[in-house]
Amino acid sequence: MPRAAATAVPSTAASDSSAPTLSPGIRAAASVLLALHLAAVVSAPFAGPNPSGNPSPLALAAFQFFRPYLEAAYLNHAYLFFVPEPGYGHLVRYELEMPDGTRREGQFPDRAEHRPRLLYHRHFMLSEKIGGPPDDRIAAWTQSYAEHLLARHGAQRVTLYLRVHRMPDDELVRRGRSLDHPESYLPDRLLQRWPKESP
Repeated sequence: MPRAAATAVPSTAASDSSAPTLSPGIRAAASVLLALHLAAVVSAPFAGPNPSGNPSPLALAAFQFFRPYLEAAYLNHAYLFFVPEPGYGHLVRYELEMPDGTRREGQFPDRAEHRPRLLYHRHFMLSEKIGGPPDDRIAAWTQSYAEHLLARHGAQRVTLYLRVHRMPDDELVRRGRSLDHPESYLPDRLLQRWPKESP
């Protein structure tokens, strides 16, 4: 039986030599962009609280510099849950005044209403924007939440409150309190009434 002819294997040296290469300028620019991206990603967690207290002025300055990029690329989320000293959780409680004079209450996020978990997480990010670090856009965000609730429920007035959920301390744990026990919440703080009452 005749043996099959051996097939020639192309030389890798020839194929490698014909591959396109990037110029040193393009490679340098790509390296700078990659370094800036990594610096931006690292700046977010370093701007959070740490065991020694508040973040350093340098960390805050770096975070403020990269903040527009982080928000545009949605890279600034949930870091405070993983740093050594996680912060408090924030919810938005609302009271609706209906046209017939009745009142309704609710909050977001709400595990019973906002399902699946991804929808709950998205509402939680909305409430964290209100309770997060000081920002000159908080008033605008709060008003947009109020207007959305009015339109969604057909209410004539809405009052928003910030509800702060603190981490359980040793005393609460020793007493066997659950994570959502009423004692783990701080008193609600008024955010906004909308539409605003006439003076």
